[in-house]
Amino acid sequence: MKPISLNVLLTDEKSDSLSFFYCPLKSSSEVSFDGFLADILEQLEIQNRINLKSILGTHLIAIKKILKAHPDKSHGFFISETLQGYIVLEQQIEPYCIIGKSFHVRPLLEEINVNPEFVLINVSMYDIKIYRGDFQHIEIIQQYEFDELPKNFNEGSARIYAPEYLGLIPYKNILALKTIAHKVMDTILYHSLPVIVTGLEEMKEIFLRFFDHSYGIISHLHEDFYEKTCVEIIERCKTFRHVVLDFYSVQLRERIKLMMKSKRIVTDLKQVIQASYQGQVVHLILPSEKKIWGKIDRETGEYTIDECSNKKTSIDILNELAEEVIKQGGKIQILGPHFFPQESPVIAILRGRYDF
Repeated sequence: MKPISLNVLLTDEKSDSLSFFYCPLKSSSEVSFDGFLADILEQLEIQNRINLKSILGTHLIAIKKILKAHPDKSHGFFISETLQGYIVLEQQIEPYCIIGKSFHVRPLLEEINVNPEFVLINVSMYDIKIYRGDFQHIEIIQQYEFDELPKNFNEGSARIYAPEYLGLIPYKNILALKTIAHKVMDTILYHSLPVIVTGLEEMKEIFLRFFDHSYGIISHLHEDFYEKTCVEIIERCKTFRHVVLDFYSVQLRERIKLMMKSKRIVTDLKQVIQASYQGQVVHLILPSEKKIWGKIDRETGEYTIDECSNKKTSIDILNELAEEVIKQGGKIQILGPHFFPQESPVIAILRGRYDF
């Protein structure tokens, strides 16, 4: 059994399949995991899914090895006659299983959306490095070293005191910071990404006097990535993941407030279903840890809610909408339940004004 990407799962033909998710072994026990697998096998027996039961049985040893290899991670497994694979998740999720004809992507959505893009600028005494990436991959897109800048600055002998680092900041470096700040603004002018400014505190404060970015700046982080590799930076970035997520959530709230008077915001579940299957949704916002089991009509948007989720015909409606929006190039975001109107568990931003 090999790692598999979400894109492969979404494009896989809809064959009879099994997908299940399990939390880290550190927060559970192998006994409970064996019981969890036993419940899956029993349910496959009840539903007469003999082929799936046989495939799962042949992979049990491999599955346990995978879990033990990453004891602090959650896992998602997918099994069908034509495709078997797994995904390692950063976020903890509750154990559960889906038996059907499509991969249940909902538990992965939060994983995807806790990995947003950002621009990171690190300001040291000697240089400024600009990175672009997310919480899985980051790379340098620009670097400015003060010693490589033109030396024709005036008043080069002036100094500003920096007690926490080397004692003095050359005035020419301050002028260089102003020049670089303007160059950086030109570089990221059209990036709709938050900018994280880190580095030596005194240098960072001077840089921020000359730097502005319309989408927003996160600067209250005390990190200095001078001489650190991209791998080391990725590990440290995970410590302020929640700050970036909160930033994106605030941006989304403001965007929704501005659009509430237009017909581009839809909160009625029937209308969201219609718009999703007609390719009208550019941004689907779902509540965390909420599932709606039932049936939907893709043409009319009509839906029914099932009180019990173990009916063979039940689907997680929010999961189905998420799959469809992803396939059609839309974006998904997960927010807390308190963010949503009481009468609706979902918010959709449409491509344009749309009359239902």
